[in-house]
Amino acid sequence: MKFNFNVNEILNTKDIQYAGLNYNESESKDFIIDKTGGEFNLRVFAPLVFEPLVKKDLNLASLRIDAVTVNLNRSKTIKKEGIEGRDSTIKEHITNGDFSISIEGLIANETGDEYPKEKLFLLKQFLNAPYALRVTHAILNRFGIYELVIDSYSIPSISGTKNIQKFTASATSDETVELIIRDNA
Repeated sequence: MKFNFNVNEILNTKDIQYAGLNYNESESKDFIIDKTGGEFNLRVFAPLVFEPLVKKDLNLASLRIDAVTVNLNRSKTIKKEGIEGRDSTIKEHITNGDFSISIEGLIANETGDEYPKEKLFLLKQFLNAPYALRVTHAILNRFGIYELVIDSYSIPSISGTKNIQKFTASATSDETVELIIRDNA
C-alpha cells in the first residue's frame, strides 16, 4: 500500500493567524523526506525557528535550524469509575494533556569546515532560558503548538565531522495564559 500526499495541499488548509513564517507560500520547499526507512516511517525534516526572545534579563535574536525532526506524544486525563454490575468502567474525559515533544536536529556551519560555535551558543541560550519559547515549525504549528518549555537537552558528538553538531531536546507544549485584573475584585 502506498500513500501519496501533496505537502502544499496539506499546508494550504492551515489557518493563518500566526505572524511567524508563512508555510503556505514558501516554506514547504524546505521539507526534506528521508526515504532510507522505506515508504512508511519516513523522517520529515522541517525548519525550526526559535522566535526572538526579549525579556528584561535576556535578549536573543531568532535562530533558524533547518535539519530538525519532531515527535509528539499526548496523554489525556480520563477519569474511570467502576460501577457494580458492569464489566467495564465509565469514562469521563477531564482534559487533553500537554504535548510531550522530542526534538532532534543538526546545526551546521554552511560556510566552511569550522565548528558552528556561534549557532551552538545561541541554541544553548534558548535551551537554558527560563521562559516559554515561541517557535515556528510546520508540524508543531499544525497541532496548535506555538510555545514550548524545554525540559532537558543533550549535545552529543558526531564522529568524523567538524562543521556539524547534533542536538536533542525534550519539551512540553505551553499556552500563554492571560490574566484579567479587575479593580473591584
